[in-house]
Amino acid sequence: MMRLICLFLFLACGVGVNAQIVNIENRRIYEDTSGWSGSLDAGMSITQNSADVLYSGNFRPRAQYKTRKNHFLIISDLNYTASNKTTFANSGMAHFRYARRIKDSPWKWECYTQIQYNQLLNQRVRYLVGTGPRWKFIDTNNIRFFVGTSTFWEYEELTEDGIINSNFRWSNYLSWFIRTKSGFSFSATTYYQPRWDKMKDFRFSGQYQMAQALTKRLDIRFEFNMFYDSDPPVNVRKTVFSSSAGFRVRLGE
Repeated sequence: MMRLICLFLFLACGVGVNAQIVNIENRRIYEDTSGWSGSLDAGMSITQNSADVLYSGNFRPRAQYKTRKNHFLIISDLNYTASNKTTFANSGMAHFRYARRIKDSPWKWECYTQIQYNQLLNQRVRYLVGTGPRWKFIDTNNIRFFVGTSTFWEYEELTEDGIINSNFRWSNYLSWFIRTKSGFSFSATTYYQPRWDKMKDFRFSGQYQMAQALTKRLDIRFEFNMFYDSDPPVNVRKTVFSSSAGFRVRLGE
């Protein structure tokens, strides 16, 4: 039973916890108004059976400051799952991003930095810094499309054998949100990140969400996440995926 509970918590965290690529697109705050905005998600659970106690917690704050020209975004994500004897998952990430609009165009230039660790990836620490343009080429009430490309340098220390990786990668992403009058919505983000000096060494990540309104206050939802690393660390799978389905009930007006 304890193994089943751990497996459920592991899948519930989704591919973002287990993948090198952190999906920043689904963490952005799409507010048109200027000034500060943000949110804080946090949770903790304790499960006990006759043999062991399982502890699980997460802490996910995010905040942004936005003006017509400038956009500052900071995100953090901490996850921990363990029993009295074993740590099943231990990961953390902090991300800071600055974007400046290029004149009055739909183009922005972004600079970002990130630090993270992940026990499941044998990752003691990973640090990166990068920069590149972002283009919002469709922006209506029901359809939004974004595309971005950047170059970043990453430094990574692995727990096993003290391996250190230091590379330059090319990051490309396509993100969209589509909503129809019938109540159907489809959002997705796809990343592709090869090494500049070795294009066969690449990472691919995709997060796809669909929802259909059944009534005014009830939606059915489906989500699929996938991550692929062509050259992963030792004892780490090349492909990781998860899927989930459920309902969402909206309260109030």
